[in-house]
Amino acid sequence: MSTTTKDAAAARRQQLAAQLLRGEEVMVTQQGAIRPLNERGSNEVAITVPQGKLAAASLYWYQRDPELFQAELQAMSHFFPQFRPDRLPDGRMSWLGSLASDIPGSRRIWHLQLVYDHDHPHGDDYGGSITVVPIEPNLAELREQIGEPIPHTLRHGGDGSLSICTVATDAFRHGRDHSSTAASALAWASKWIAAFELWMLGELSTDQFAGHRI
Repeated sequence: MSTTTKDAAAARRQQLAAQLLRGEEVMVTQQGAIRPLNERGSNEVAITVPQGKLAAASLYWYQRDPELFQAELQAMSHFFPQFRPDRLPDGRMSWLGSLASDIPGSRRIWHLQLVYDHDHPHGDDYGGSITVVPIEPNLAELREQIGEPIPHTLRHGGDGSLSICTVATDAFRHGRDHSSTAASALAWASKWIAAFELWMLGELSTDQFAGHRI
C-alpha cells in the first residue's frame, strides 16, 4: 500500500471516528459499512441512522446517577466525616471508617466497611443495597468465641463472613425522590453495635437482642 493510500485511509478513519463521536446522522450500507450521507449513490440501498448516541448505561450507580452520588458524599461528610470513600476491585463503591459505642464497660472500636451494591438503591435484601461489614472485630471469629449465633447478622459467600443486618427490606427507602444513604445504614449499624455491646455486658438477653423491638 502506497503512502498516499495509507494517508487517505487514515484520514477516512479519523473522519468516521469524529462523526461517531459527534453523534451525527450517517447511513449504513447493506454490507454494514458506515458512511456520510453525502456519499450515497443514486441507486444505492442504505438505511439512515438518525442523529444520536449509543445507549451506554453504566454498571455503576454512581455514574448513572451523579446527583445521588453527591447526596451520598454530602450525607457521609456531614454525619460521619471520619469515614472515607473507597472503591473495590470490581468497581463497587464503599466507605471505610471506625465507630465506638461509648457504652460504659465497653472499649471496643469497630472498624467498618460499607459496600454498595452495583444497583443501589434497592430494598430487595435485608440491609437494602448497602452492606455493613465489620473488619475488626471479625463477627465470624466473635461468633466462635461466644459459642452461639449473633443475632441480626447475615452470612456471605463460601467464606462464612458475616455482616450486620441493619434494617428490614421494607424499611430501606429506594424511591425515586428519596433513598436511604450510607449515613442511614451507618446509623442503623450504630444501633446494632450498641445492642451487641449491651448483650455482651449482660444488659440484654439473647431473646431481647434477637427480637424486633430494638
